[in-house]
Amino acid sequence: MFRKDVALITEEDIHSRLVVLRESCHTAERQDAIRDIVKDTVKFAVLSHRWLDSGEPTFYDILKSFKPYGYEKLVKFCEKASEFGCRLAWSDTCCINKDSSTELEEAIRSMFKWYRDAHVCIAYLSDTTSIDDLHEDVWFTRGWTLQELLAPWRMKFYVGNWQPLTSDLNDKENFEVIAALSRATRIPLDDLRHFRPGVRNVHEKMMWASTRTTTRIEDEAYSLIGIFDVSMMVAYGEGKRAFYRLMEAIIRKCEEWQIFAWAGTSSSDSAAFPDSPRGYCPLNSVDSNDALLPSTVWRGDQNIAMTKRGLEIKVLLVDLSEQEATVHEKIGTKDVQTDAYSSYTAGVVDYWCYDTSGDGILQPEQEHLCVLLRPDPHNPYAGWRKITTPNLVTIRTESKLRRTLTPVWL
Repeated sequence: MFRKDVALITEEDIHSRLVVLRESCHTAERQDAIRDIVKDTVKFAVLSHRWLDSGEPTFYDILKSFKPYGYEKLVKFCEKASEFGCRLAWSDTCCINKDSSTELEEAIRSMFKWYRDAHVCIAYLSDTTSIDDLHEDVWFTRGWTLQELLAPWRMKFYVGNWQPLTSDLNDKENFEVIAALSRATRIPLDDLRHFRPGVRNVHEKMMWASTRTTTRIEDEAYSLIGIFDVSMMVAYGEGKRAFYRLMEAIIRKCEEWQIFAWAGTSSSDSAAFPDSPRGYCPLNSVDSNDALLPSTVWRGDQNIAMTKRGLEIKVLLVDLSEQEATVHEKIGTKDVQTDAYSSYTAGVVDYWCYDTSGDGILQPEQEHLCVLLRPDPHNPYAGWRKITTPNLVTIRTESKLRRTLTPVWL
């Protein structure tokens, strides 16, 4: 279809583009230059929107030239894509043959990349009339729209009746819009503009997803594959096990103790993980920020691993019955002291390490995140069993506490 356009690319074009690319990336190669030129030659747009309850045009509707109620939205999207100079337009409603499990899996696993590589992402917010009521749009409550917001470099928002939200070509460069998006999602401005996928700041990213819903249970996990840049098979019908497998894939690459900052129902496959992103809870931003620590100091286990016995992590054990520490629950925005857990042992996950002695340290009057443990009554050889709590649990000690770290399997 575009063979003639691509055939017109010359060696001089490739060389010129390579010079430009190497100004920002010294390792850029000839293939990178060709790919960059093709992207400019054959531009495509992607659609981000809230699906209708019914009437969205499907893959087979388009093949049969059938025009359901939602067809008008598709036409408007294509018109806007054309205005941006795009010769191709992609919509998740009709550009995936969902009867083909192979095609559906490829689309789900590639979707973040497609939105990132698009010339523009056109977002239609049907409930919005202006920037003032942007935060009230249902678009912000959907699971898949999180990656559709983070992945594109260029976004153009349209509100009811397909009116542009601003006069800018890229609304991610409009400070008023990006500030409104940040308020609506609690996502920092830099992440909205320059998001990098991966397993850094897992807790924060899970918090972004915690207020969103998906029609299918499995999509709670599948919609986050690209955000965390992990690989996992897609298997609709597996239910909440999908989120367990996502966490399993994340933990193989993650070294952050904050991943344990969740409460509520645990996964039926592992007590170490919640059963959905909604389990993640806010943390004290000062105590949870390890970015400024010197390289000779670290917090928590840097070698968390999934094993046949479960998730293995080294914790600092504190017997709560000996009253060495006060216990606190985070209930909403309040920090409430409690005696309800005095019969358990706290496994602190964010202890301090200043050397390789194998000891962890709790600093006095500092909040430390912990998991509650007790011996497994059904299997005394298994060691400790994690207890589910409705809220995050932390402990504080009056004096400095140094103790040898203990491996536990959750």
